[in-house]
Amino acid sequence: MSEAVACQTHPTVPAADRCAGCAEPFCENCLVEMYGQRYCGSCKVMALKGQPMPEVGTVVCKEAKTAMTTAIVGMFIFGIILGPVALAQAHKASQILTTNPQLTGWERVRAARIIGVVALVFGILNILSRVIGAHGD
Repeated sequence: MSEAVACQTHPTVPAADRCAGCAEPFCENCLVEMYGQRYCGSCKVMALKGQPMPEVGTVVCKEAKTAMTTAIVGMFIFGIILGPVALAQAHKASQILTTNPQLTGWERVRAARIIGVVALVFGILNILSRVIGAHGD
């Protein structure tokens, strides 16, 4: 899984994958493979009955894309400002992704979080080096 989330049925167990039907996270014990897809118990029944299943992960989450772009720009300019902005955007994107299984972008959220922290640290170090340099003259 892209994001460290818990199994929908067993909250203390990390999820191994998302159900192809409902896109909820489940552990290995809760998923069954059918027709080349992995389903939870409820969606397995729907798949067996031939009922239509919702599409999963077909639309890119624009908030996740924006968060990653902001984090990357923050690596080069204004990291002390854009780093935290990217982290806030990544948090918002993760909330949106959690509620809408038709969206993809967990990888971008993770990248935005990592790059946003690095951009923030570089921004702080840059300011500290300028302050120390100014006092040294």
